[in-house]
Amino acid sequence: MHWLSLAVADYLLGQYDNFLQFAGQKDEATRCAQIVQLLLANHGDHDMSDPLVAVQLDASNAFCSVAKQPQSNNLASKASRSYVQVGDELPRPCTLDKYWDFYLSMQGNASTMCYSDNQGVNHHLPCSKGGQQGDGLETIRFALTVHPSIERVCERHLDCKVVGICDDIFIIACLSKALSCAAEMKKILKADLNIYLNMPKFNVLFPDTSFSLDTARFALESAVRADPALADLAAMGAGVSTHGMRVAGILVGVDAWVNTFVAKKARSVIQLLPN
Repeated sequence: MHWLSLAVADYLLGQYDNFLQFAGQKDEATRCAQIVQLLLANHGDHDMSDPLVAVQLDASNAFCSVAKQPQSNNLASKASRSYVQVGDELPRPCTLDKYWDFYLSMQGNASTMCYSDNQGVNHHLPCSKGGQQGDGLETIRFALTVHPSIERVCERHLDCKVVGICDDIFIIACLSKALSCAAEMKKILKADLNIYLNMPKFNVLFPDTSFSLDTARFALESAVRADPALADLAAMGAGVSTHGMRVAGILVGVDAWVNTFVAKKARSVIQLLPN
């Protein structure tokens, strides 16, 4: 597993110019957060009318919902659906060739899922989507499945820098361009992979400390109203922050916000210990 993770990590980080996928590598969350923080560091060089921001996207129930056909296509390196041209070659790490027979045996047919409802009744359902989160190989498989779809969006938004860990995606660019990229990402993830964005985790960070929460929210609402192509985002009700955000659990933001967050978290853990 270790050698496979290393090979895939090299592939995910080296395939594209403006998209870095940190899934499956050591200290992935820390490295992803450091890159986001680095990309936000030059926010002072941007115009206040279109400031540098980080847009956070997260998919709902992503591992279990992703369509299996794109997974097979990417591992086989051949498109079979029209989200790209049928028959097109799809990039993949050749290291995974040895994994193909195992994948087919585990994912080539619908599996049977069993669960008990709140009445204690067992239900058996055929499952033909996604994989089990927590499976040692599912992180790698999921990251490789979403990689080509996300990159097709990134290729059309070269002014944006995109980093992520599996379904956690962070777009760093000036506000108008970051939102445009996010709107297309939302459509592509649904069309290609049957993945929906998680509305409560759709957030926009304004790192420029000259923005108050009210002025940042006004800037976001104005940018969405100015572009009809962003209508889908308007209905999602993005969260707005001027102090910081969590990048895969790692805090990125101003020192005061980070210190307050950590202190609050520590108190909640202390209160839970007696239980």
